[in-house]
Amino acid sequence: MKTEYDPQPDWLQELASPPFNEPMFTEKMKSDVLENSANSFKFRKRRRTPMRLLSLTTGILALLIIVAVWEWRESPALQQVIQIKGWGNAADWTPHNVYAENGTDKLQALQGGDYAAGSPAGARWNLFTPIQELEGKTIRISAVHRDTGTTLEELAETVITSDMAYDDFTRVHSRFALPLSGLWRFEVMVGQEKYGDIVIDVPDSSWEPSPSFVSGNYAMIGVEGRLGFIHPGLVAGQPNKYMWHFWGRDEELTGDLDITAVKKDTTEIIEVFRSKLRPGKHNGADATLPTTMSLPSPGLWRIMTSIDGQLFGSVIVEVDAP
Repeated sequence: MKTEYDPQPDWLQELASPPFNEPMFTEKMKSDVLENSANSFKFRKRRRTPMRLLSLTTGILALLIIVAVWEWRESPALQQVIQIKGWGNAADWTPHNVYAENGTDKLQALQGGDYAAGSPAGARWNLFTPIQELEGKTIRISAVHRDTGTTLEELAETVITSDMAYDDFTRVHSRFALPLSGLWRFEVMVGQEKYGDIVIDVPDSSWEPSPSFVSGNYAMIGVEGRLGFIHPGLVAGQPNKYMWHFWGRDEELTGDLDITAVKKDTTEIIEVFRSKLRPGKHNGADATLPTTMSLPSPGLWRIMTSIDGQLFGSVIVEVDAP
């Protein structure tokens, strides 16, 4: 076996010597090569990244950030790991129907069993405080939507009275009518102090177009016995007149009417029509109102009606292309 101490053969020693009679790579040549290499390095160091490459890199980075934020917003599990300012702490948006302090339940929300975006379902709010401590005070409930920041008044300021008393707690009712699906946080105020908060993940409603029904001598689309309008068809971007019909108690059908709409798979609520509504029987309904409506693009839309800020009901329609 060959070792480092073995003598080198003659032919290997001959290869170690240059094949020229005199050196071909002089000291001056070495100096020129080193100088040229140094100048080339300096030039490359000063050269800037082409603008096109810079723009492409910036665009890719922005896209990655957008995707990351979207994934965070749609993943409660990811929110528990990564908290981003602007939507609050992840714990603030963890769904819970019961609010507790120091290990003791203080507030509970019990919403209607078929609750969904766009439809009033009703809710009971149990305050685990005896009526003797709350009677005469006021209660109000506000709600905020996580993804859009939409805020609404779930329960206007209401005086707590003795008829809200149960054995060892106090109960108030609200309409629980939310225009959008997703996480909603409800803040309950008693007097000027926060009593507790509840977070509920509201499911989306069906996007099947609302059925038609007949009232009086007219066919209309909507929810029979609740609301609907005579439907000559909706074409994107083309205003038309529609006669709305409402059923309910006089106090329900008196106030400022707001008609808004949201398109399927979006969260932008657009204004459609505003007016005053008053009871007045016509075509078998308890109140009617002629309106002019126009929706900007074809597809499925949920048209929502609110009276004095409270969602009354909604109708799903298919809007045709022009």
